[in-house]
Formats: sequence, C-alpha cells, structure tokens
Amino acid sequence: MKPFLAMPLDHLVINTRFETDRAADLFRALGFTLTPQGRHPMGSVNHLMVFQDDYLELIGLPTDGGKLREEVLNSPVGIDGLVFRSDDADRVHALLTAAGASLQPLHAFSRAVELDGETFEARFRTVRFESDQFEAGRIYFCQHLTPELIWREPWQTHANTVSGLAGLLVVSQQPEADALRYASVAGAEVSALGKHGEWRIDGARYSIVVTTLDEYLRRYGDLACDALGRSSFFGAIALRVQDPEAIKNALVPVTEGVRHRQVEGRSVVALPGLNSLLDFIDGNDSY
Repeated sequence: MKPFLAMPLDHLVINTRFETDRAADLFRALGFTLTPQGRHPMGSVNHLMVFQDDYLELIGLPTDGGKLREEVLNSPVGIDGLVFRSDDADRVHALLTAAGASLQPLHAFSRAVELDGETFEARFRTVRFESDQFEAGRIYFCQHLTPELIWREPWQTHANTVSGLAGLLVVSQQPEADALRYASVAGAEVSALGKHGEWRIDGARYSIVVTTLDEYLRRYGDLACDALGRSSFFGAIALRVQDPEAIKNALVPVTEGVRHRQVEGRSVVALPGLNSLLDFIDGNDSY
C-alpha cells in the first residue's frame, strides 16, 4: 500500500542570530535572490529565498537595540526550523492538542512588506510546539493569510537556478523513534529504510530523512555541522537546482565563509560560520 505523503512543506529556517547581514551577503554571493529585510513585532528580522512552492528563511535578531525574540536568542546558530504549511491553523492546533501534543498558544502576527513604494502587511498564523519537544530545532505550522505578498515572481528567480526545497536531513541517536515522531507530526508514515539505512518521511516534493551520526559523517565528512552537544540536530538542507553547473559557477568566486566539494556527484556547501550545510541536488532527483 502506498504510504501517506507528508503534508506540504512551507519553509526551512537558518538561525543567524546577530549575523543576519553577513549571512544575507553570503547567500547572495551563492546566487540566491533575497527579499528585503523584514522585521517581526516579536523581535526578529529575516530575509527569504522564495522558490516555486516554498522558501528558505534566514532569521536573526536586530542589532539596533530593539526587542529580542527569545526563541531565536535561545536557539543556536544553524539550521533551526522545520515548517509545514497549513490552510487552517485552528484545526491543526485542535487536532494536535487532542492527540496530546504540547503546544504553545495559537499565534497570529504580521510584518510590513514594502512593494513599489507602498507598505503592506503580510499576515500569518502559526502553531508551534513547546521548545522542549524536538531537540533538533523548532517545528511548527504556518498559515499564510497573504501569500501573494510572499510568492512574488521577481523574488522566485535565482541565478544559481535553485527552484525549491528537496528535503531536510535529521541526525539522531535514535533515528527510528525520531522518524516516527516526525511522521506523526507531518501526518504521514515512515515509508521505508533508505539505501544507507536511514528512515524516510516523504512528501509530494520533499523528504525528511533521519539518519545516524555515523552515516551523516560518512556522507559529508568535514563538511558536517557541529552537533553542539545535541543527541539530535538538523544536519543538512537539500535544494533542487535546475542547472548543476550554475551552482558550481556560483561557488568559484566565493571563498570566505564557505567550504564545498562534490559529494555523490552533487555540489555540497558547508557554511561553518552559520553551522549549516546545503546539498544541491538535481531538480529531478529525490533526496
């Protein structure tokens, strides 16, 4: 029987803390188009890299003495957020609560978006787990009330030809147990063992892959992220690239803050200052 596909992926998050400007410059150098910096009323700033159906977010903290968002301040630099898409945040909150999940109150907020000299309010509603529920990072659901302010054509074209998110790699000392937990949250099943013994949760266009530290290090070696003492952490973001040569060309002039090489025929980029790893896969491949 075909397994249930995981609910849609909305975005993945890299926590830059107080280095958002430097991180944004680095991602631009890698061939990404970034949105102008946004500011949340909770005390965080962000840039998005918007793709066809999803996006990658750089989130950080203001450096002008403003309010600081605690959940960003209290999280380490690195890959920090797995965000599913929801069309009804109230329903998601009710279903998860009934299933016994430990959740924060439903959160509604907005941020200003300036377009062609006019200011608009991008509005969101989120369902977030309590911070101690998943050691690897923050997991939540996002309902977009104004998606037209996010998915705009000028922001969706990238010189490196990245077209979307292909997956997230979770490193765990208990991969089977963690995979079952992620599958439960995503409304899916753990489909099968992968070719290297990892556990997989598949969505329509992405996969969450849960693997051991040994397998993670075997694959990525010295490009791997630092676990920072955690028994589980987000180890890599996979991105679909339409032209593999484009990302290779983007990497040529970028030296500061980047290590990269070919891994299993793909361009893999380590960003040590951001404790993050990007795995660029062919647009037709699965992660």
